[in-house]
Amino acid sequence: MKHIPSPPELVLLKALWARGALPVRSLHDICASELNWSFSSTRKTIERMVDKGFVSVSTTSKPASVSARISKTTTLAHMAREFFGRVLEVDGPLPASAFTGSTLLSDEELDELEGLLGGLS
Repeated sequence: MKHIPSPPELVLLKALWARGALPVRSLHDICASELNWSFSSTRKTIERMVDKGFVSVSTTSKPASVSARISKTTTLAHMAREFFGRVLEVDGPLPASAFTGSTLLSDEELDELEGLLGGLS
């Protein structure tokens, strides 16, 4: 993965992963309390996320809708690898058990994440 999502980008991605494609305004409204910023900031962040390949914006229908282009499990695996490697200096397979109890991941996603964590270097 070229880039790791910033904290605000991750808030937007988590909303998209949970709900699927959303109109830009709806995405902003869902994330507004956590991000505490203006609609124009959300639009600018989405533009940057498009440039990074994190999301796509469909303008074939109105209003325009935003979709995640990166998978939740792959993103989390790369973020975990980055944290464990850079911060904790862990080299080797990572334990998926660190994610047990997460409300963000289903059992199937935990299994997928475990496979991804073992294969990243």
